[in-house]
Amino acid sequence: MVEFDVIVDGKVQETIRPKTQKLRDIYELLNGGLMGSLKRKYGFKVQVRRRMVY
Repeated sequence: MVEFDVIVDGKVQETIRPKTQKLRDIYELLNGGLMGSLKRKYGFKVQVRRRMVY
């Protein structure tokens, strides 16, 4: 399972779990409107890191 951590100033602020694990859905989630809303919420020093959970 793929999860995404939202990192601001080196600290994990939240974890995002996609509803489905299909690549198309994950791509639309990240490139659709999520990054814009995260930048509005946390500012411009936002990093989104992917991690695998087994």
